[in-house]
Amino acid sequence: MNILILYYSGVGNTKMVATKIFDLLHGSHEATLVSIEKLSTDIAIDNYDSLVIGFPTIHAAPAQPILTFIKQIKRLEKSIPAFLFTTCGLYSANTLRIFGKQCEKKNIITILSKSYRCAATDGVLIAPTMNIWFCHEKRLDKKVEHDVSAFIRHCNDPIIANIPRFKIYSILNYPNKFFGQRFSPPIYIHKKNCVSCGKCVVNCPVQCICRDDIGYPLFNNEKCIHCYRCIHHCPKKALSLSKKCPPSKTLYY
Repeated sequence: MNILILYYSGVGNTKMVATKIFDLLHGSHEATLVSIEKLSTDIAIDNYDSLVIGFPTIHAAPAQPILTFIKQIKRLEKSIPAFLFTTCGLYSANTLRIFGKQCEKKNIITILSKSYRCAATDGVLIAPTMNIWFCHEKRLDKKVEHDVSAFIRHCNDPIIANIPRFKIYSILNYPNKFFGQRFSPPIYIHKKNCVSCGKCVVNCPVQCICRDDIGYPLFNNEKCIHCYRCIHHCPKKALSLSKKCPPSKTLYY
């Protein structure tokens, strides 16, 4: 099969899982791995036999860039089976259902969907002394390998949609979802650490960071999607959710 693996990754967890899937498929199938941030405008999704689409869960919903991507593409002429996966710090609630419904409008049919618990990009910053936030779920590699095998088997069957059912327990998370999406803490800069490298400006997925007259980053908190890529990828730990001090630990530096 000719399989296209598309992903959006905030800090790096989703990219890690997408790469694992590519490594499992490459060789036995014609697999292509590409981030939606680097997706060529002339790529023809219709030319592929199946899709794998991955993205992080942010405040119990699909990350904004992947939702924007799926809403902007044209409806495909033929139905294409898809394996959807999301990475999350604790649980994904109805994230896969939300995205599966959007995919269905584009004739991308979800036949398998999975959630993988990975290091919590916000938990690491809020509670850096708790080691649980730095860990991926146990046997993650084996789980991904099992799911890829199941996906390949399902691709050989007639295409039947398998969008996850609504999870009743997710209602308990609605207050966290509501306040998390509307009142997330701003990102602060610690100028004594900043070297004005511009890495945060260049790598922001929604271009909510620019430079001031001196070269320090300026944040538009209204546009920020709170992926915290800028914090975790800052080589000098100059960005933080705390106004008082830089982060003691991040996932990359």
